[in-house]
Amino acid sequence: MNPDHPNALPLLLQTLNISDLPQDTQALIADMDNVLPQTQCGLCGHMDGCLPYAYGVAVDDEPYNLCVPGGQAVTDTLFDILKNHGRITDNTPLTATKSKWQTNPVTKRPQEMRAVIIEDDCIGCTKCIPACPVDAIIGTAKHMHTIISDLCTGCELCLPPCPVDCITLVPHHATPTDTQRQSQQKHLRSRYHQHLNRVANSIKQGTKPVVSSVESALSNVISQETTAPIDKTHAKNTIELAKIRSQLKKLSKQLAKNDSEALRLEIDRLNAKLTDLQNS
Repeated sequence: MNPDHPNALPLLLQTLNISDLPQDTQALIADMDNVLPQTQCGLCGHMDGCLPYAYGVAVDDEPYNLCVPGGQAVTDTLFDILKNHGRITDNTPLTATKSKWQTNPVTKRPQEMRAVIIEDDCIGCTKCIPACPVDAIIGTAKHMHTIISDLCTGCELCLPPCPVDCITLVPHHATPTDTQRQSQQKHLRSRYHQHLNRVANSIKQGTKPVVSSVESALSNVISQETTAPIDKTHAKNTIELAKIRSQLKKLSKQLAKNDSEALRLEIDRLNAKLTDLQNS
């Protein structure tokens, strides 16, 4: 079976019900997903990955310029795809959402980064491992962990769970050809799907505690499998709630070490957002 076929998607992504959409919409989603960087970083607002963002653009008319790691290169390509599918008539692409990293003039994408663990500071807590969407972190409890640089997407999702801030980001200088980039993206997509399938199986078997935002959403989907289909908006909110709680936990730790008005304001903002989502 084709691993990219909607019916072969991991459980969490099956909630999108892509196979129920018109064929032209399915084709549009596939075309866009094929050019997204597959970092699964959530910076576009979709913590459950690149495919849900492609779905959001195609079905919910979300802006096509939200892929931060893709930069202007991906924004321009998504513009062309949408135009070819007759979805837009504009002649000028939108400006890509700005990244905190400097744009590479060759690739027209933000500087790629890779996560690195500071060996002397790692306490082997394992909290970073489930946060990685492509399983690029290896290690066992109470032993130093290692990040496989060739697999790291630079998504930064491993940074918030680390209680000792022993993970840092370093520049990754590479200018792959279009063919090489397509191959890398296909591999990363496959690893993300494998990650979701493995986590789902572990949750079903009761051998895996739910500790990340994506795992929380998966757990919610699994719990409703025997009752009613999960609504995609509810699934997205579940992921966002878990992410906010994780951020609040880390900020509270930082505030305990160093009282800061900026931290207090950010905590208040996140608490307000948490309340809004819980009441929605």
